Amino acid sequence: MSDLIRSSGAWWAQSSKHARLTAVGTTAIVLVLGLITWNVWVSPSGPVSTAVHQALGVTPPKKKVSAAELQTKLDAAQQQIWALQGKLDSSTAQAGSRAGQIAQLKSQIASLQSELGAAKSGGSGGSSHSGGSGTSVQAAGSNGSGSAGHGSGGSSSGGSSSGKGSGNHGVTNPNGGPSKDPGTTPVAVPTKAQILAQPTRWYGLYTAQAPFNWAEYDEVSQQVGKATNMTGFFQGFDQDFNATAVQRSWANGRLPLMTWESAPAKSGNDEKYIAGYTNADIISGKFDAYLTKYAQALAANGQPMVIRLDHEMNGSWYNWSEGTAQQNATGSYVAMWKHVHDVFQANGANQYVIWNWAPSRIDKLGNDKYLQLSYTKQYYPGSEYVDWVGMSGYYRTASETPSFDTTFGKTLAQLRQIAPDKKILLSEIGATETGTSVNNGQKAKWMTSLFDGLADPANADVIGFSYFSETATTIVDGTRTTNDWRLNSRADSLQAFVDGIDRTDTDYDLQEVKQ
Repeated sequence: MSDLIRSSGAWWAQSSKHARLTAVGTTAIVLVLGLITWNVWVSPSGPVSTAVHQALGVTPPKKKVSAAELQTKLDAAQQQIWALQGKLDSSTAQAGSRAGQIAQLKSQIASLQSELGAAKSGGSGGSSHSGGSGTSVQAAGSNGSGSAGHGSGGSSSGGSSSGKGSGNHGVTNPNGGPSKDPGTTPVAVPTKAQILAQPTRWYGLYTAQAPFNWAEYDEVSQQVGKATNMTGFFQGFDQDFNATAVQRSWANGRLPLMTWESAPAKSGNDEKYIAGYTNADIISGKFDAYLTKYAQALAANGQPMVIRLDHEMNGSWYNWSEGTAQQNATGSYVAMWKHVHDVFQANGANQYVIWNWAPSRIDKLGNDKYLQLSYTKQYYPGSEYVDWVGMSGYYRTASETPSFDTTFGKTLAQLRQIAPDKKILLSEIGATETGTSVNNGQKAKWMTSLFDGLADPANADVIGFSYFSETATTIVDGTRTTNDWRLNSRADSLQAFVDGIDRTDTDYDLQEVKQ
């Protein structure tokens, strides 16, 4: 979002108490890993002990573990690995000072994964799927069958023809119960081509810790009563491909929507220039080793995802926008985008990536030049480099009409002129509780209008949205404040959203959430 302070989220704030708790938590994780390793690998019924007794010609103290029993133990251990990896990713985001502990935990996870793989190979009837951070198994109908999407050629615009009551929940099979961790059984995922052709709309959420912690995400989903089919999260150019995030999303039938920022993950939105992270740095090849490693890991994972690369580029606050303050020349953004795309193409990753080009709402940028079609168009990489177009759009002040057209209308009109062959995702949207909107129901009115707009046949090319359900420190008219964008910030606005997502005329056909 245009003024989100990325480094201000309270859940990763440092404190001595947090450090002590993390140390205790890390110790507990190590102990759990030790117990898992002993149970699966060293115990009298484990595969190593059995092999040793056989080599010595003596009878093991216990009967040989059956295939079913071994698989049960492997499944339990795999669940523990996923839980530990989730904690590890949170720890990585929280503190660079604990690099030693994190490296040790990574090593232990990798070791246990290797042992599990060997145990599976030795057991009968076990799955050969690896739960490691670099690979995943795709179900039948994946790209290996020749039916997957190719490169970055998006499908044409046009709306859904399958509405409510069709029994078609889309291609992702979203989880209607509490979110779960991936198991040892391969997760069936759609191909890129199937995702691009989905006949029903997308409903995604951003929450503070998803997809690493689903607690808040599940709470909102329970209150809304409908299962999401998309999960939003962010990464910086100093972070490796996160297979855990992608796999945890797909374990729940949710298409991962990753906003990828060519800046360090903890940089703030007020840093217009970040040394070493200019568009020219990327174009020159400085990041090619990183991009190649990233693309190869993504391809090895084998699960589709949306990448919203360097969003809101038409504003002035990010370091990838073009301007003197950013030290980015005119035309450098498009060249940067194409360079990243081409590295992914060369490494086989584009068959899994849906590239989402998403500028910010054009009528809230402060200068008339931002309203010009030619200005926005200069940032568009071209049809062959983009699958979906999109936008960020927020209702943030009670002084404007709380309507779909006010928030999205002008920007949608430009998107349709710039990329008439592309479908449109409202990639990041929200409505605030600041100002007088708290007292006069403006947010609830905006929620109702959101679904009125989606029901309008004129917006049939809008394939869905991902809602930013968080509180955030922001800058409004030069003053820092906190905006409450959450879906459940008020009972009336939540109810308006619940009523809207359940309408029969919006091409949403979502599964009910189990209460």
